[in-house]
Amino acid sequence: MNYQTKEISKNTFQTFINKTSLTKTFHQSVNFGDFREAIREQIFYTGIYKNNDLIGVALIQKITTRVKTYLHCPHGPILDSTETDAWQNFLSFYKNFGTKQKADFVRISPLLSKDTNAQPIFKKLNYRNAPIHLVNPEHTLILDITPNEEDLLKNMRKSTRYEVRRIEKMGITVQTGTDEQNFENFWQLHHETVKRQGFTPFPKSHTQKELQIFEPNIEIFTAQIDGKSFSSSVIIFDNKSAYYHQGASIYSKAPVAHATIWAAIKEAKRRGCIEFNFWGIVDKNQTKHPWFGLSRFKKGFGGKEHKYLHCQDFPLTWKYYLSAAIEKFRKWKRGY
Repeated sequence: MNYQTKEISKNTFQTFINKTSLTKTFHQSVNFGDFREAIREQIFYTGIYKNNDLIGVALIQKITTRVKTYLHCPHGPILDSTETDAWQNFLSFYKNFGTKQKADFVRISPLLSKDTNAQPIFKKLNYRNAPIHLVNPEHTLILDITPNEEDLLKNMRKSTRYEVRRIEKMGITVQTGTDEQNFENFWQLHHETVKRQGFTPFPKSHTQKELQIFEPNIEIFTAQIDGKSFSSSVIIFDNKSAYYHQGASIYSKAPVAHATIWAAIKEAKRRGCIEFNFWGIVDKNQTKHPWFGLSRFKKGFGGKEHKYLHCQDFPLTWKYYLSAAIEKFRKWKRGY
């Protein structure tokens, strides 16, 4: 068999993404690439060929900070895990491509299960675990939304089902849209969430640009009571999945967060999606992790947990080790 990885056009890349049944997320899409280019990253589209047949694709980001320049392949490549020779070809190409781009290292966050046949290839080619807790979610929750609404309710945790049934009784309404008013409602809740939880937020301009580029495959769902906004979620859609991309809220005894997610699930079904991706979660024993409460909330809706291979790095220059030391310190300081 003859394998080759090379750069391809946007159209060739997206045509493959639209047709494939392989596991993927919106991080491997032209919309995501256009968004990252809009915030001054360089994007490359590559194809993996087997005897001249395109069998996989990968979007690659080139990211430059004050300390380093590196390449990142987020949730890619989109390639069958059993095609081990193709994986080896891509990973070898990726290292060489990083050198060509004068990167200090290359990073990859593959959607490969931890027990995949492709995992030993990373070790064979001297890739290593990245010294970070998260780049893209490595532990996710995905809900099959093909059942009817009543069956979806039956499969929820009892307490979650109770809260969903209370939505209408509590007078909660959900506003949808990406217009300026809906965005400002979301951003105010996002600002309050950042103050409460103390995390580093996305810049406002980045979120605005993302909404513009992903339109019409993105929606803001905001739960209100008597015209006051309490909870808001940003959901991205593709031809298969809906993704819980961002969430924000202020305190309420009413099931306002449940209302935004339930509305988003129903909208995903209306659009023809077959699954709802809740994005990142943590294990039930990680009680001190800041995502513990959010993870418990997400799991109440049901779904299947997926754990992927940890993010992998390949160093290319001495700056990698400086960057790794900084990332390890930040991880230690966070405590998770």
